[in-house]
Amino acid sequence: MKKTLLALFALLACSAAHAEFYVGAGYGLSVNHGSVIEDGFKTKYKDSAAYSLSGGLVMPLPLFDFRTELEYFHTRPETKSLGTKKLNAVMVNATGVIPLIPFIDPYVGMGVGYGRYDHNNSSAWQLLAGVEYNFLSNPFVIGAEYRFFNLTEDGGKGSDKSKYSTHGVMLKLKYTF
Repeated sequence: MKKTLLALFALLACSAAHAEFYVGAGYGLSVNHGSVIEDGFKTKYKDSAAYSLSGGLVMPLPLFDFRTELEYFHTRPETKSLGTKKLNAVMVNATGVIPLIPFIDPYVGMGVGYGRYDHNNSSAWQLLAGVEYNFLSNPFVIGAEYRFFNLTEDGGKGSDKSKYSTHGVMLKLKYTF
């Protein structure tokens, strides 16, 4: 067991020496789920625009690339009777990138973090899947991403309760250093 852990640590240390840094931004659509009850009114969320800003590190491993990133996610779901609500989240994501075809990289991952929904704080998690296209070793990468985002607790106290999750699709642009 100790030899396996030592080998894994050595592999990650060697990969970190060849790591690439990146920054990115995304814009897309959040298909919002859940409902909100405030002062006795129950209403569903309308779909809304969403964006993200991220920065991370890509570590090449023998079979796939491992990516860690810090991400800011924002959307403004709207309700018919209560107006627009704000969701801001900071997430730490881990992603596995599997280069199957030259210049096209599919990936899957997950993230955990902290969300602030309309003045209420909650832990959050998300699942990610996407594909990226690398412009012939150019530092710019474009991609499309699907995410399922979920707040883990009710956002509110007393009569102001809400449950929030979203399915989202985003177009992303990244710059690798």
